[in-house]
Amino acid sequence: MIAAPIPRNDVQRLAELHALDILDTPREERFDRVVRLLKLVLRVPIAYMSLIDTDRQWMKSACGLKTIETPRDISFCGHAILSDEIMIVPDALEDDRFRDNPLVIGDPYIRFYAGRPLRGPGGSKVGTLCIADRSPRTPRADELEILSELASIVERELGLVETVALQQKLIASRNRLSHEMAQASQYVLSLLPEPIDGLVGARRRFEPSSELGGDFFGYDWIDDDHFVVYLLDVSGHGVGAALLSISVGNALRGRSLPGADFRDPSSVLARLNESFPMDRHDEKYFTIWYGVYNNSTRTLTYAGGGHPPAVLLTGLDCDRVRPVDLGAGGPPVGVFAEAGFERATVTVEPSSKLYVFSDGAYEIPRPGGSMMTRRELVDFLASIAAPNAPDEVWRFILGQCDSAGPIDDFSFIEIDFK
Repeated sequence: MIAAPIPRNDVQRLAELHALDILDTPREERFDRVVRLLKLVLRVPIAYMSLIDTDRQWMKSACGLKTIETPRDISFCGHAILSDEIMIVPDALEDDRFRDNPLVIGDPYIRFYAGRPLRGPGGSKVGTLCIADRSPRTPRADELEILSELASIVERELGLVETVALQQKLIASRNRLSHEMAQASQYVLSLLPEPIDGLVGARRRFEPSSELGGDFFGYDWIDDDHFVVYLLDVSGHGVGAALLSISVGNALRGRSLPGADFRDPSSVLARLNESFPMDRHDEKYFTIWYGVYNNSTRTLTYAGGGHPPAVLLTGLDCDRVRPVDLGAGGPPVGVFAEAGFERATVTVEPSSKLYVFSDGAYEIPRPGGSMMTRRELVDFLASIAAPNAPDEVWRFILGQCDSAGPIDDFSFIEIDFK
């Protein structure tokens, strides 16, 4: 193993890192969300945001790791901050710097690593945004571009640390806005669809978090033969997130998106990406799952943009219940000027159920600090296979979460195919 050299400007670099006053602070959704998206979109088991202190590497946000701190001299990121570019290690066992590194020959058994240096507001490289795998891997150019773009978002948030600290000191003044926020929340609720029955049944449940959020969803018949269902989740919370979610939702509800074929999910997501770039919407982006059911052919065509896969539950009429993940590749909407969104099609058996939800339906903090997983939610859905799943799931997660309750909006749709 070769420990990373200490850069000549390390005193200046550490001064900028410590001035951020971010080390050893609690988790923050603005960073956690980027790391979760990185893991989901690039399909890696490990993703994290690392800050390089004097003699340690500390993770402000991490997915797939059991620890949030390691010694600096064994960290991959200590090497990564020496470069201006993304550091790529296709196979750590073939790299003299890492072949006998404790992080390679022991847990978490890293074989592949890619880390993009993160600059603080003053320009010093204070840490990295990273992905890792337990198998060798050669990343594609588009995957590296996604890593770099998401790292730019993290750098922007690091530049706002002082602003965030000031906002926290002004929490008391925000209490005066509680009435207006409650009214805004009620307005969002008024735009959501009511349950329906018929050839296709639909039920839903929406439970906002303590802050005004950015979830929005809808379902209805495009024509006599095509039924659409979608759910989107805007980054962050507050009025800005809610306004963007309503704007996107109204474009979908009113089918007023120029150039979009609303029966073609990939077309809809491409037009949304063109119409709602984050640089024109206060740096906010959103994830979305969009599906269209053709009643005549009993096929469901769908596409996703950085959103958790929907779940199709089949075999309900023969006691052979089987959950099928409906995930489709595609980045979050609004992040990249040029983005492609794959679509996929699945045949829907009679008596099947479709579940579409936000990550707030399963990212539930439990007593002791662990988090519920999406797999646990899917297993629960397969076990109940009963009417009114939205209410059943809500009761289930309330029984799982700690005393603080859910940390994000809960949005859940059940579609019942006759």
